[in-house]
Order: sequence, then C-alpha cells, then structure tokens
Amino acid sequence: MVTVVAALLGVFAGAARGADAPAAWQGFANAWIASHAMRVKGEAPKENRFSCEGDLNGDGKSDVVVVYTIEGVGGGNDWTQYATVLVAQPPGYSATTPKEVGGKSVRAVDSCTISDKVIELALKEYAPADASCCPSKPGKARYGFSAGKLVQAPTQTPAAK
Repeated sequence: MVTVVAALLGVFAGAARGADAPAAWQGFANAWIASHAMRVKGEAPKENRFSCEGDLNGDGKSDVVVVYTIEGVGGGNDWTQYATVLVAQPPGYSATTPKEVGGKSVRAVDSCTISDKVIELALKEYAPADASCCPSKPGKARYGFSAGKLVQAPTQTPAAK
C-alpha cells in the first residue's frame, strides 16, 4: 500500500491555488485518494474535494481533513463522500482510515472547518420530497479525532445561564 501511494505521489500533483504553489500535503492527498478509488474500482474527481486545516491531535502542527467523493463504484451512478485526516509528521503526512461522511441518498457534505480540535461539516440532508441527486435541508455534523480515527462528536448544547 505504501509503495502504491509513493509511486502515485509523483503522478497526482496537487492543483495550485491561484498563483501559489500547492500546499505540501496536496500531492500526498491526491495519491492517497487515487489509491482508495483504485481499491474500490471507482473514480475520485478532483473537483469534488475540499479540505480544512487545524491542529487535531494537540501536537502544535497543522493537520488536514480532506473530504472527497468516490463515484461510479462497480459501474453504477452512486457516490460516497469520505473524510480522511492527514496527520502532520516528519517528513510529511500520514493518512487515517477514510470515514464515510456522506453519499447518494444519505447526505452531501459541502464544507468543513476545524475549531478547538473539532471538525464541523456543513451538510445538506434529504428532505422528504428531495430527489436522490439533490439534498436540500441544511445540517451539520461534528467529528473529533481520537486514537488516530475520526469519531462522532457530541452536538453542541447551549451554555447554562
């Protein structure tokens, strides 16, 4: 597995943000996602990816959560969204096991933020009349990072007065 990721690292370079060079983690993320898509026999379009950065494990280094979509598994028209954490470590990054966070007829993740070691995903959930392509009801999901895995975090409750 590591050999596949390392071999693909040079092939799947990250897309530049404006005139800036790609972030150091983008090449690793592209290779990781490509290897995941190959394992499940699907495709992972680059335009269906986004990320957020922050220190999730308390080591003072910026980690990256990458949310990506794999579609067409087995030739169908389903799609699944995954999140993986790229943990900063010398000399680069390591990736956690991907976690399913959305998908066709489940929910669609639109963006992510990291604050106080909590990952918040902005979503669209399915309302009763929504077609399977197009969830419309805004929602949120929260995840923490524990023992090297994404775990469901409790929802926020209003502070007691």
